[in-house]
Amino acid sequence: MRMPADVDYITAKETASILGVSVDTLRFWRYTGKHTKALTPYANISRRVFYKRDDVQRFFDSSMTAIA
Repeated sequence: MRMPADVDYITAKETASILGVSVDTLRFWRYTGKHTKALTPYANISRRVFYKRDDVQRFFDSSMTAIA
């Protein structure tokens, strides 16, 4: 599966770093369905998960707004 070139994708490790959570937390969220509407994983490729950078940033911004 090839990802579209016009969208910036990042790994689960990069996503976890941006959100300030562990990779295991992201994995838990995927398996339990938590935050799947706001933070949808784009694709599993060779057992690696990728997220759209824009989705991650939007989720981060909305999470920080809700906390503050």
